Amino acid sequence: MAVATALGAAALMGGIGLTVSSAWLITMAAQHPPILVLGVSIVMVRFFGISRSAARYAERIVSHETVFRRLTSLRVNLYQKLAARVNQLTHDLNSGNFVKAIVDDVERAQEYQLRVVLPRYAAFVSIGFGIIVSLWIFPLTLIFILPGSLILLLFIPKIISSRCSVISYEIEEAENQYAHQLSNATYGITEAVLFGYQDLVLGNLHNLEAKILELEKRLLRLILKLQALSVFVFGLVIVASAELMYEQSRVSAIPSVKIAMAIFLPLVIFEGITIWYPNLFISGKLLRAQISVDEFLAASDDQTPFAKLSPSAHEVELKGVRVAWNEHFMAPVSCTVKPGEILVIRGKSGSGKSTLAMGILGLLPYAGEMTIGGIEVRDISDIHHLISGSLQRGHIFNTSLRENLKIGKPDASDAELQRMCDLLELNAIDLDSVLGELGRPISGGEAKRVGVARALLSNAPIVLLDEPTEHLDAGLGARIEERIARECIGRTLIVITHSGWLKSDRTVDIARE
Repeated sequence: MAVATALGAAALMGGIGLTVSSAWLITMAAQHPPILVLGVSIVMVRFFGISRSAARYAERIVSHETVFRRLTSLRVNLYQKLAARVNQLTHDLNSGNFVKAIVDDVERAQEYQLRVVLPRYAAFVSIGFGIIVSLWIFPLTLIFILPGSLILLLFIPKIISSRCSVISYEIEEAENQYAHQLSNATYGITEAVLFGYQDLVLGNLHNLEAKILELEKRLLRLILKLQALSVFVFGLVIVASAELMYEQSRVSAIPSVKIAMAIFLPLVIFEGITIWYPNLFISGKLLRAQISVDEFLAASDDQTPFAKLSPSAHEVELKGVRVAWNEHFMAPVSCTVKPGEILVIRGKSGSGKSTLAMGILGLLPYAGEMTIGGIEVRDISDIHHLISGSLQRGHIFNTSLRENLKIGKPDASDAELQRMCDLLELNAIDLDSVLGELGRPISGGEAKRVGVARALLSNAPIVLLDEPTEHLDAGLGARIEERIARECIGRTLIVITHSGWLKSDRTVDIARE
């Protein structure tokens, strides 16, 4: 980014050089001197004109290439963080606020460097160069150029930082809340319409919309005032410099070329400000994004990797466990299952069986103690290597059966996949068959068995299956039950069901409080 900043400053300095040398050339040419007198200035005009364009073009290439490289690296780091902390972040990933953060903030964080930081340094360098040129042309012009530069480089940005950035930061926070509320409203709008409370749901959204609109208006009014102030400073420096040169020309014999250069210089010296300010006014949003990304990447990860657990320490123990999305509703659950055993968890519909399954998989927060090998589930980072599960609503991707099954074991061969299909009687579906969006072309029983196949293909020592024989007739259900039990010999099998599954080493019944 330093190279890009230097190129950006070079482009602005090229503009200053082009304007000043053009002023010299035009003024001198009006006096009809010998052509050789104009030779150097002609070359300088060409040089600054070409170098200005070349530097700007190179700055665009270098800066955007740097930003894209950083963006790629940032996304990779972000993915690694998400993958390492999936059991901590799953609840947040379901919120519009969090999704907006990891999608929008990543790009905006890089825009802050590109749109605010780079132009700021380029403006400082170019105005410093312009001050040196002004000192060479006519030092008295610094009486107006120096104060104008200080106001534009320090005073107005200070106001923007203390007021505009705060408002735009508030707008970003309100937009995050709006994204979260919109996500919740979209998820539950059908129920809201059916039961007649959609006005309450939409009312919250409208209130946030009104808040965002009011903040945007406040920001716009402040921006207009600051823009007017900056234009006033531009004009004041230009007019004052012209008036100064006019008065000086009356009392002393100043070459006309100096007068022209001194008047032309203020017209271009602040070009960097016009590039910097538009994005500086809304920099609060970009800065908020930068802070958000930095906080996420800097978050400490004190979880225990699965690799540190000994293979013999896969005993699952629950003591007074209650799992919930928001408010607790299930009675505390206590049980123990040793490696190689089958645990069946039963309960009526709505008792929290599937919720408990998500808690065991580390996908929901829980109260009480839930340990594997003596370590709390919430403290195991790569728990997906330890437990493989098939939830009640397993997602079917709009791709082939082969790719859907390989989610459980990415390096599985076709022979392994076909054996699993035969085991679960999925052989009516070809491995190359596309299952369609959300698996709609296949039956509910087939979709359930695809999820079970993924879990069984995994090398995880613990397998959790939520209603594995759902949507199956009695005969097929019994066969699948027997084959799953045989396939999981040597592994811990946890089955959650409201009926069926006759063979087990331990059984737990759960209920609502």
